[in-house]
Amino acid sequence: MTPTAHRRRLVEAVAVGTAGSALMAWWAWLDEEPGHSEQLHGIEAGPWMLGLIGLVLLLAAWLRSAPLRGGRGLTAICWSLPMLVTRPMLSLDASAYAAQGWLLAHGHNPYLVPQGQAGPMAGHVDWHWSGTTAVYPPTSLWIQAAMTRLASDDPFWSVMAMRIPAVVAMIVIAVAVTRLARMAGADPQAAMWLAVANPLVLLNIVGGAHNDGLQVGVALVALWAGWSLARARRPWLGLIVGGALVGLAGTVKQPGVLAGLGLVALVHRQAVADGDRDTWPALVGRAMAGATAAITVFGGLSAIGGLGLGWLNDTAGSPASVTSDSLIAMTVQVIGWTGVPVPRLVGPATAISLLLTAAAIVWCWARWGPLPGRRGAADSSPMALQAGAFAAFAVCGASLQPWYLIGALAVVSTLRLSRRTTSALVLGGVLGSGLCLLQWFSSPFLALPLAILVGLAAWLPAGARRGWESVAHRVAGERVEAERTAGLG
Repeated sequence: MTPTAHRRRLVEAVAVGTAGSALMAWWAWLDEEPGHSEQLHGIEAGPWMLGLIGLVLLLAAWLRSAPLRGGRGLTAICWSLPMLVTRPMLSLDASAYAAQGWLLAHGHNPYLVPQGQAGPMAGHVDWHWSGTTAVYPPTSLWIQAAMTRLASDDPFWSVMAMRIPAVVAMIVIAVAVTRLARMAGADPQAAMWLAVANPLVLLNIVGGAHNDGLQVGVALVALWAGWSLARARRPWLGLIVGGALVGLAGTVKQPGVLAGLGLVALVHRQAVADGDRDTWPALVGRAMAGATAAITVFGGLSAIGGLGLGWLNDTAGSPASVTSDSLIAMTVQVIGWTGVPVPRLVGPATAISLLLTAAAIVWCWARWGPLPGRRGAADSSPMALQAGAFAAFAVCGASLQPWYLIGALAVVSTLRLSRRTTSALVLGGVLGSGLCLLQWFSSPFLALPLAILVGLAAWLPAGARRGWESVAHRVAGERVEAERTAGLG
C-alpha cells in the first residue's frame, strides 16, 4: 500500500468507525435499560436502529483497517472517544461497581451488605443482583470506592467514573500485547488490531467499563515481566515479580490467577533454553516460587480492611442463577422451568463447572505445557497454554459473556498465527460484537443460537471462508511480504 493510499484508508477507517461509535453512544444515551420489547413501536425503534447501524459501521471500519500499519492506536483512540461520554454500553455492571464502591467508601462491607442497600446507588443496580453481595475480589472494590469518592457520590458520575480504570486497562493491554508479540516473534501491529482496536474489546472494556479489562491487563504485564526477567537470566526474580503481579490480577478478578500457568511455563522454557535442567523437580520448584509470590500478594491485599475472601459468601450473587451463554447456566434455567427451584441447582452447577474447568486446564497443559521426559520445554507453547486456560475458564464456567473471552483473545494475538486461525478470530470478533448487542434486547436462548447459525453460514461456504481469510492476509500481508523479500519467509 502506497503512503497516499495508506493515509486515505486511515482517514476512512477513523471517520467511519468514529461515526459508528458515535451512533452507538447516542443509542446508549437514549436507551439505558435492556429489553423493552413491548415498546418496539414508533419512535422507540429509532434508538435501537442507531445502535445497530452504528455497530455495522464500526465493524466495517475495523475490517477495512486490516491492512493499515502504524495506525492501530489512533483508530482505537478515535473509536473509543464517543463511548467515553455516554452511559455504560450493553451492560449494567458499572452500576453494580458504583453500588459496591459506595458501600465500601461509607464504611460498609460489600461482602455482607447487599447492593440494594447502597444508598443513592441502589436504584441503578440490575434487579438480579440488588439482593446479593459483591462477587469481586478486594482490589476491584477499592478501585470502585475510589471512583465513587472521585465523583462525590453522585450516582451518574460514579458510574461514568468506572471508565477511568477501563481506559487505564486499554493502555496497559496495548503496551503489553505489543511487547509480548515482539518477544514471541509475532507481529505487534496484528496484535494491536486483534486485541486493542477490535470492536469486541472496545465496546466491552471502554463502552461497558468491565473490570475484566484491568484484570487482563495486569495478567499480561505479569507474563511480560516474568518472561523479560527470565530472558535477562534472572528466572527466579521473574517468578517472584511475575507471581506478585499474578496475585494482583487475581484480586481484580478471579480468573487473573490463571496467568500463573503461563508465567511458570514461560520462565521454565526460557531457563532451559539458557542451559538449566529440564526436569520435573525444576519445573515444580519454579511453580512453587511463582505460586508463593502470588498467594502472598493475593492474601495480603485481601486482608486490607478485613475484607478477606468474602466474595465466597453464600450471599454473593451466583452467575449460575441467571441465563448467560454458558451451557451450564442454560441447563439450570431449563431444569428450573420444570419446577425445580433454581437456588437448589446453583451448588451442583458450580461444582460441575469447576470440575470441567480443571479438566480442561489439565488438557491444555498436556497439549501445550512443558512435560519433562515426554516433551521438552523447547517444544512447549506457553502462550498457547495461557490462551487455552483463559478460554477454558470462560467456556466451562457457570457463566459466560462475550467479554469473558477477551483475555484469551489478547494472549492469542501475541502468537504467530496461521491465516486460518486469524480469520477465525476476525469472524469471532464480529460475531461476539453482534452477540453483545443482540443480548441487550433478547435472551441468550435466542441470541446465542442465532449467532452460531450466522457464524456457520459465514464460515462453512468456501467462498465466505476465503473472504475472512483475505482479511487475515491483509492484517499481516505487508510483514509477510517484507520477510519474503528479505529471505526470511
